[in-house]
Amino acid sequence: MLIAKYKSTPLPNLKKKAITLFNASIRERDKDLPCISCGKYNQLQAGHFYSAGHHELLRFEEDNVHGQCVKCNYFLSGNLIKYREGLIKKIGIERVERLDTLAAISKRNRGKVNDRFKLIEIIEKYK
Repeated sequence: MLIAKYKSTPLPNLKKKAITLFNASIRERDKDLPCISCGKYNQLQAGHFYSAGHHELLRFEEDNVHGQCVKCNYFLSGNLIKYREGLIKKIGIERVERLDTLAAISKRNRGKVNDRFKLIEIIEKYK
């Protein structure tokens, strides 16, 4: 029983663990690829196209998160114009437009990922 395994884990701890495991899986997936925004081969972070802070429901959406260098992710605030161009090349316009739709829904609903079962599912999937 997976739920019993995490029964005593506080929700914020589950979320932190889910974020850590998910981001590590993105870095592993994209480890041999260049930064999605600038195309340089640097150490990558898990950069969100639609910010996890403003679009909480897209935090764990794989199409929304790709390997991105520190410069583009932090210092260029995501370098989003170049990110979108790289995203279209990588996953195609249909999946990017699907992200746009999900982002509009997320923004409108201002949903949070605080569902214990969803977080446990993410932890188990990415560990």
